[in-house]
Amino acid sequence: MTIPSPELSCDDWRRICDALRYLGRDLHHRSFAVTDERRALLWQEMDQCLELADRLAGEAGECSG
Repeated sequence: MTIPSPELSCDDWRRICDALRYLGRDLHHRSFAVTDERRALLWQEMDQCLELADRLAGEAGECSG
């Protein structure tokens, strides 16, 4: 898979990945104040955010050389 938007710089891709990881951590923290059912949904979303960040970081690794 290629990076879909060539007008984004390497720094932009790094910021996107960092934001997705931050969102994942935020969802994890929020999960402690909700019901078990809601917690499972938040953890699923957290996992998806972190997986996407890792995938994008791997693809953006082309920027670093």
